Amino acid sequence: MSLVLPPFREDLLHDLLSSISGEPVSTGIEQDGSAPTLLPIDHWTVRSLLQKAIRRGDAEVAARAAVTLLALRGPAIWRRFMVIAFEDVGAGSAEAVIRSVELCLDPGRREQLGGDGPAAAWLARFLASVPKDRGADFLICAAKDHPDLEAARQQAGSCSVRDRLAMMLDPDMPLADRATAAWFASGLNQPGECRLGRGDLRGLMDAFLQLGVPADLVHATQLTARRTREPITLMVPLIWRAAFEGEYPDTIEEPVPTAMLVDEVPLYAFDKHTRIGKQAIGRLARENEAVRACLEEHVPEYRHRDAACMAAFYADAAPVARRLGWQGSAATERLGTESDMLRAGVTVEAIDPLLAAVRANLDHLNAIRAEIVRRTLGRG
Repeated sequence: MSLVLPPFREDLLHDLLSSISGEPVSTGIEQDGSAPTLLPIDHWTVRSLLQKAIRRGDAEVAARAAVTLLALRGPAIWRRFMVIAFEDVGAGSAEAVIRSVELCLDPGRREQLGGDGPAAAWLARFLASVPKDRGADFLICAAKDHPDLEAARQQAGSCSVRDRLAMMLDPDMPLADRATAAWFASGLNQPGECRLGRGDLRGLMDAFLQLGVPADLVHATQLTARRTREPITLMVPLIWRAAFEGEYPDTIEEPVPTAMLVDEVPLYAFDKHTRIGKQAIGRLARENEAVRACLEEHVPEYRHRDAACMAAFYADAAPVARRLGWQGSAATERLGTESDMLRAGVTVEAIDPLLAAVRANLDHLNAIRAEIVRRTLGRG
């Protein structure tokens, strides 16, 4: 398979976004000729904000986060965009994933949109506007850690790459088992880990083509997997096949938690991946009676903050406004959620009560976050 990118057509990008969103396309330049203004936050917080705003469909916040991250981290933003496209859009819009990879890998294509700044703002708005599917994240989390997949990990880890590919192609195997086999067949370790031996990424891409996954999506997956080394990318072709092999999936509009702003920054940006977010969630676990009671009943004391951080992530940072509803999507989400919550010290029986307690007390969490943010900025 060649790694040469196909011809770029700006009109295709514009037509694609218009057809999906039903709205005019913005190039990232405001009506007065200026670019979106920068946000007064550090690069860790803006990384978080960019991804969460895209999930929620908060297009203008996403555009401001994009130009801020570009100003702070430069070309690193393009790798970040590729990971977001696979993690949060995925099978929800395969076309958006493909075009995002093209734009991120070719500076000449970004010049056609006015340069890196306008291209970053445009891409943030674009990804915010299309339907999402977070199944890739759920599947790779389950493949790595869910106890129910230990047998699949043992099987995939004890056979040849050829046999792993055969497992992945077996239509009678559950999707999560096939995803585990695909991960092992790739040889792609999670950054900072060394769990897998040598794989065959090219062979895995050929296997995706055998499944009937569109060649452009397979190509984009190969490019992104090689550039980012993120195994989450490998899950999208499998999910696309599962989502589109039967009846055409629905696009479901869902409410997301109300966003509270401090200095124009939505507080949902301060999640478990940020210093302020971890501090605020730790206080919620201690100060909120319902959350504290749930943790004390179900979670060992030394894991309280880990459990609360993961629950807050699923309550406020993970929700998407427009998602793809396909047969098996709910089961995949449940499997990934269980994997993360179990890893944080929460028993299966306690997952739903803890998530419910945190969701019911997001106002309290936002009040804590607002207090810390204002104090940190010297405005409290």
